[in-house]
Amino acid sequence: MPEFPGAPCQAPRRPVAPSLAIPPMSQPHGHLPIQGRIIPVLYSLAEKRRISRMLEFSDAPYRFFEAKPSAPLIRLGRELNRRVILPGKNHRIAEVVVDGETEALREAKENGARLMFVINHPSHSDPQVLSEVHRRLGVDSCFMAAYDVFLRGRLCAWSLQRMGNFSIDREGSDRKAMAAAINVLKQGKRALNIFPEGNVYLTNDRVTPFLDGAAFIALKAQAALGEVPVMIVPVSLKFTHLSTPREAITARMRRLAADSGHSFPAGAADDPVPAVLGLGQHIVGKYLEKHGFSGGTESLYGLLASFAEDLVGDVEQRLAIPAPEDTGLLGRITKTRTKIHQLRTDGASDPHPETDGMADRAILALRLHGYLAPYLTERPTIDRYDETVERIAEDFHSRHMPRTGPRRAMARIATPIDVRAFMDGKSRETIPVLTRMMTDSVQSGIDVLNEKNDAPGGQMLG
Repeated sequence: MPEFPGAPCQAPRRPVAPSLAIPPMSQPHGHLPIQGRIIPVLYSLAEKRRISRMLEFSDAPYRFFEAKPSAPLIRLGRELNRRVILPGKNHRIAEVVVDGETEALREAKENGARLMFVINHPSHSDPQVLSEVHRRLGVDSCFMAAYDVFLRGRLCAWSLQRMGNFSIDREGSDRKAMAAAINVLKQGKRALNIFPEGNVYLTNDRVTPFLDGAAFIALKAQAALGEVPVMIVPVSLKFTHLSTPREAITARMRRLAADSGHSFPAGAADDPVPAVLGLGQHIVGKYLEKHGFSGGTESLYGLLASFAEDLVGDVEQRLAIPAPEDTGLLGRITKTRTKIHQLRTDGASDPHPETDGMADRAILALRLHGYLAPYLTERPTIDRYDETVERIAEDFHSRHMPRTGPRRAMARIATPIDVRAFMDGKSRETIPVLTRMMTDSVQSGIDVLNEKNDAPGGQMLG
């Protein structure tokens, strides 16, 4: 599994089933028939992924790990990352390419701007690649890291802290982490790195809507700094294969089919797209069947879509948010997450007693949406084929999968966003606007990188 840059510990895994564990909430509103039938199955899935839960949604009592940066260790860690970790077997990064508005970034840095990098989180290699990008650009920076990573051992925590990183409890309102992030920007000695998607989704070409925390931090820091600018720097990461590891990916898919008891019809495994879809349906269907659940005449994907709709509707009802008819499921999920974030960060009022439960439901709806939205079928490239099989394998085996071939990592720097331009309005109105701007900027950068991608991984499956 991938190491955090310069630290002898492993990065958090991409959580899927942990988000399926929905704690009970008091006095449920209305009746959710699909939820009532399927929740026992989801709890079973969550139990299967308890190892991942320990990494991303730990049940251990939270305590804040502050940054204790050591300049010599940071230099050593960056060299170790460049020479050993990136090209190693866990990442197999043979090339790192940086382009975009690098001059605008340098100008902002020279003018004393405080820098906050917001980056998509498509893979388990993102912190390592970003550390190398910053080494090349001459940027000293630190990460907000999930506190579960710090719990993996004393040496791990010690190393992360000496590399300048600090912890955050992403499942709660972590005021210490927020204060530490704001202080990093106020002090200006280092840049701040945030992955606003919150988790690894293994859908590199599609950005999951950003959480609102990054915008909140930037606005709070700008309010404290006055005329000293805080610049948000969107960074688009894109990974692509330098070979065509189709045989290795198909071999992984065949092993996964054997492990899960799935049999491909003769010759079907040679047609990747329907083979992957069939395997995915089989694995989810087996979980449902094992626990006595049957969707009747409704298709599996139709059932999951209905369940996601019910989850969002329940949260909207609890938050007294009217469901607009002209807004899709993803827009509704984003709106509920924004409202929940406002409740969690509003120090002027008592916390909503059901905030955590509603947050879990909103995140679960987002996970389901990620599985329902077309990805491989939308553009069946080698890279997407690899990502999709990797995602299914991770969910089944509860562990990271080895890399299937050498890769190029591309980082595109977008035009920095001057936060001073957003200080006139109310933060509750400004945060969603700024968050959407960051999301769109990163997505645009990925689209540009895909257009320029000449590596074999960008080729369509033949």
